[in-house]
Amino acid sequence: MDESRIDRLEKELSELKVKLSGSEKPKKEKKPRAASEYNTFIKNHIAEQKQKLGSDYNHKAAFKSGAEAWSKSKKPC
Repeated sequence: MDESRIDRLEKELSELKVKLSGSEKPKKEKKPRAASEYNTFIKNHIAEQKQKLGSDYNHKAAFKSGAEAWSKSKKPC
């Protein structure tokens, strides 16, 4: 009698775990965002730097110079 009660409680517990796990909810499909103007600028700048510098290319320096170029291009003269 005691074992049947335990079995019943274990079954109920496992059913509750399934309900709480959220596996019943379908995940929303995420659409990728369009690249911003900054992203496009940096992507092009880094590609130019890679081509220009070749084996001397340093990503950190190229990104820094790209950020500076972006700041200069956006400031009103």
